[in-house]
Amino acid sequence: MIDPGELHEGMTVRDVDGRKLGTVGNMGATQFELEQGSPARRDFVVHVHQVARVQERDVFLHPHPRVAVPPEEEELLRR
Repeated sequence: MIDPGELHEGMTVRDVDGRKLGTVGNMGATQFELEQGSPARRDFVVHVHQVARVQERDVFLHPHPRVAVPPEEEELLRR
C-alpha cells in the first residue's frame, strides 16, 4: 500500500508500461487529480489505491480495465 505522503503535486504519473499519463495535481487525503496538458486541459481523479509504486519523481499506476486514461501525448495529438 502506498503512503499518500509519498505523493506530491507536480510528480509525473505513468502507466504500467512507463508512458506518461500526466502530472499529479490537487492532492486530497485519499486521491489526487491527474492533470493532462499545460495548462491542464483534462483532469482525472485517481485514488491512492490505484498507485502501484512511487519511484523517485514518477508515480506508476496499476493497470485497471475499467479506467481508461489515455497517455498524455496521444490525447494532445487528437486535438
